[in-house]
Amino acid sequence: MQEYKARPRERAEELLEGYVLEHGLQAGDRLPAERELSQLWGLSRATLRTAMDRLERDGLLYSREGSGNYVAPPKYNRDLRGLLSMSQAAAVQGLTVSTQMLEGKAMECGKDLARRFGRMLGAPVYKIARLRLVNGAPLMLETSFIPAELAPGLTGKELERRSLFAVLEEDFGLQPEQGDEKVGITYATAGEAELMGVREGAPLFWIVSQTYDPQGRLIEYCRAVARPDRMRLTTVLERQSEEADEHEA
Repeated sequence: MQEYKARPRERAEELLEGYVLEHGLQAGDRLPAERELSQLWGLSRATLRTAMDRLERDGLLYSREGSGNYVAPPKYNRDLRGLLSMSQAAAVQGLTVSTQMLEGKAMECGKDLARRFGRMLGAPVYKIARLRLVNGAPLMLETSFIPAELAPGLTGKELERRSLFAVLEEDFGLQPEQGDEKVGITYATAGEAELMGVREGAPLFWIVSQTYDPQGRLIEYCRAVARPDRMRLTTVLERQSEEADEHEA
């Protein structure tokens, strides 16, 4: 069997990641000059540049024109198993979330929202649109919809300073108990690009989630876009027993 050999770019990526770990480089630390690394590893400048570009797109490095290449801040980790607010999840990771309120208003249900919430067409819902930043850098645009009857006066709350989940639970007795989430890929519109600091048409995570209370009522429907270079999606896979497989079949 022919031995697999990594492509030059793949080897360069492994060497770069290994260099960061071996030398204990932290976010904001500068890497040696490209010429120095090329000579160190016997790589062409073109191969090294391609690898750095790839790692920059993956959010591991970033470059400053005329200055060099640097280690990027750690990505925000979104664990798909848990039902934590973004603020809670970020705090566990040693990150700080801030929020910019973009829109907060009451509106009438269209067909889709009326169907999701089991309300009459035209029933009032709140629309809450927010830009979420982690350590001061734009990460996600969230647009949430909440039935107005469940949280009267919601738009008057301090939604830039408090978690939406915390407001729903502490001020209105709505406890987020379970939910479902779907993740896909979309591309930044001109408005999204301006707010999130990316180019128009750049790929983004497209996240649609629904959150229910202990009684099974849908209390929030949320659509969001997020920067994949600043967010990592994780979960845990567990092998099911043969009995469970047969039961599901």
